[in-house]
Order: sequence, then structure tokens, then C-alpha cells
Amino acid sequence: MHGVTASAPGKLVLAGEYAVLTGAPALVAAIDRRVTCRITARQSGHWQLVSRGFEAHCRCQRDALGDAVAGPAVLVGHALRALGMDWRQLPEHLQVEIDSRPCYRHGAKLGLGSSAATLVAVAAALAALVGRDCELQPLIAAHRAMQGGAGSGSDVAAAWHGGAIRFQNGQVEPVRLPDNLHFAFVHAGWSTRTRDLVARFESWRQGGERPVLQRLIECSAAVFDAGDELLARLAAFADALQALDEAANIGIFSPPHLQGRALAARHGVLYKPCGAGGGDMGIAIANDANALAAWCEEAGAAQLSIINAGFEAAGVRVELLKA
Repeated sequence: MHGVTASAPGKLVLAGEYAVLTGAPALVAAIDRRVTCRITARQSGHWQLVSRGFEAHCRCQRDALGDAVAGPAVLVGHALRALGMDWRQLPEHLQVEIDSRPCYRHGAKLGLGSSAATLVAVAAALAALVGRDCELQPLIAAHRAMQGGAGSGSDVAAAWHGGAIRFQNGQVEPVRLPDNLHFAFVHAGWSTRTRDLVARFESWRQGGERPVLQRLIECSAAVFDAGDELLARLAAFADALQALDEAANIGIFSPPHLQGRALAARHGVLYKPCGAGGGDMGIAIANDANALAAWCEEAGAAQLSIINAGFEAAGVRVELLKA
């Protein structure tokens, strides 16, 4: 085998943001912006790691990669730990190319879970290279370690499984989204440091009983028995999320997201931020395609950035490369 290519999709959280950190279920969907990892054999020159999107490159001896403190070598180290491997089990000379550019726009990370998708793609490629199994739960643990112990793992699960999923406490169930719903995707304009917003949430919720958090948890769970009422349940969750943000002063609903929400109300469309919020992605949802198109036109005129994306059925994919 000359090498291997693996890819994994990004994700958006449709419902369950912040509630999922308390053990509530989240509705998460894979997005057709995929991160790719290509690993090929070299005759000499040790290891060369090239990362595009997140721009970082390095060249070093295999046995020195374990001492890395920054860049793609650190991510490779986490992937190896998830696989139960160390550097010495790998070839001495390899080219590792990581391309996460589909998850960036004008140099800004879109907030599609690119670090999770990258970890999944790198781990799957390394596992295929040496004939090892690659499993979801160790990847969730490795990604949490990458983020200093934070995160639910829902982005890793979406990258692994693809499609829409119900994620709760590391467990995954496939979900089918209704065919009569229409979606548009928006970027608020800058990259959010998820761990900062999560830290504000965790600090706030340690302060005692929080009725607005309990309401958020209830609305998150209610999404999964919605049937034809999914749009209404998502709207209730969005209202509960905004109430939480106002109570905790997290910064989920940044000015662009508030603008998108105000425009949506005029068109009978639901708009909400996805994931951590702040500067990352938001989503507009409607059961009327014309209403959504009208919202998109007005949102574009208001300088909201509509992102060309769609849902992705496939999770991680691996292809062996022949010499």
C-alpha cells in the first residue's frame, strides 16, 4: 500500500447547545464540508506534516514527534493515543497532509467542528495505514483531552457517523430530519473560542438552581418526540437558549445572530445560532421554501454571510492508495 486518504464531515448543532453539557440530548447534523487527511509513504526525509486551513507545517524525525507542543503533530499524537499506539509502530518516513480549508472562510474558522473532523480523519487514516481498528469512544476522549477536558463529544460523533444524530452522554442514535423543512446556513463573521463560552456557562451554572437551564434541558429533550412539530420544538429551544444567554451573559447571541433572528421573525422563519454561538455559524429553518428564500435575500442585503453548505449523509470515509 502506497498510502491512505480519509475524510470526515463537519457538523452543526440544531438543538441541545449547552444543555448537552449537562447530559441532555442534542440534535446534531453532519455538514458537507469535509476535512481530508492523506498519508503517503516516503523513501527518506523522515516525517513531513502539512496542514492547510489551519496553516501549520513541520518536518522532523518520527521519534521526535511525541515531543511536539503545537501544530499538526500534537493532533497526530492525540489520534495515536485514541488508537492505543505510539510513534514507533509507524513507518519512519511519511508525508501527512491535512486539508481543513472547507471549514474556513477568509481565514476564519466557521465553527463546523473542524478540530473534531480533523481528529477523526487523521485517526482513521493512521488506523488504515497500520491495520488497526478505530472506534468512536476513544476518539471522543482524545478530543476532550485536546480541549483541556471540555466538550460533549457530539462533534466527534457527527464526524464519525454522518447524517443527523441524537447524541447524549456519548451515545448515538440516527435521526431522520423531515423532508418538508428547508435550511440556510449563515456565518456570523469571526471565529469563536468555544472553550471561553463554555467556561462562562460552567461558571454560571455552578451558582445554584437555574430555572432557565432546566427549561433549556426540557426543550432539548422535547425535540426528539416532535414528529411533524419539529419546527415548533426547535423554535421553543431557540427561545430557551436566548433566555439562558441573557441570564448567564455568555455571548451566544452576538449582534449578527440577533439580526438574523429579527429578520427571520418578519418572514415566518426560525433562526438560531449553532453550537457555541458568538461569531460562529447560525441556521435559518422554514417549512416554506419561498419564505426562506425571501429571508436569505434580505439577510444577504444586510451583510449576513450565507454559506453554501448542506447536510452530509456519510461519516468518515477511508480509501487505500496503491503505488
